[in-house]
Amino acid sequence: MQFRVGDAAVGPKATLWLCAYSGVSLPTHNSIIKELTSWPNLSYHDKGGDANIDRARSKVASWFLADEDGGDVLLMVDSDQAWEVGDLKHIAKRALEHEAVVGGVYPKRIFGQGPAMRVLKGKVKGKFVVGKDDLMIPAEFVGTGFIAIPRTILTKIGDGLPEVAGGYKPFFMPEVWKRHDGVLEYPTDDAAFGHRVTNAGFKVFANTYPKLTHIGDYEFRMLDAMNELPEDRHVTLTF
Repeated sequence: MQFRVGDAAVGPKATLWLCAYSGVSLPTHNSIIKELTSWPNLSYHDKGGDANIDRARSKVASWFLADEDGGDVLLMVDSDQAWEVGDLKHIAKRALEHEAVVGGVYPKRIFGQGPAMRVLKGKVKGKFVVGKDDLMIPAEFVGTGFIAIPRTILTKIGDGLPEVAGGYKPFFMPEVWKRHDGVLEYPTDDAAFGHRVTNAGFKVFANTYPKLTHIGDYEFRMLDAMNELPEDRHVTLTF
């Protein structure tokens, strides 16, 4: 299947949806403005006022499919994400090139808990430099706070989903499933969607190129005032 991948300057025709319950961080706002001014083929919408994030994302995916002029790829970002100009265009192009769901690698908002993703068990081995290398890591799921989803994938998944009250399909609805070790798991919306993607015959990748930040609150202590911040450098993930 042929996609309108576009060239490096223009980028593919795509739609960006911001998912924000109440308000958006200034760094996120700045990232969106920079992306829109550098990407003429990018449309923008926002979804707010819904504390049920899997329902909000499901509505956004359904609205994108209903918009025939929305382009070949849906992009979703959260109100607490920031990125460098071009990072969003980059994952959109990779998603279309591979006909796969592609997300950036960003941290959870807690110390020492790693990135918001889960690599594909038994399929990933090596070192991956985040924010520098342009590598595709096979994953069970990636964080939906910075993600690119081709229209073809949503169409295939949607064919197997019912339409619910409100006129949308539950693309991101969590469902209990049995893990490889036999334990039942209640997944996040990210994991539930990744599961549906792979069941539909497509792949999920985390791309290491974007340099992302996950914005949150932190209570500064005197201990913090007496310590120097570590140097801002690339992080290497080893699997």
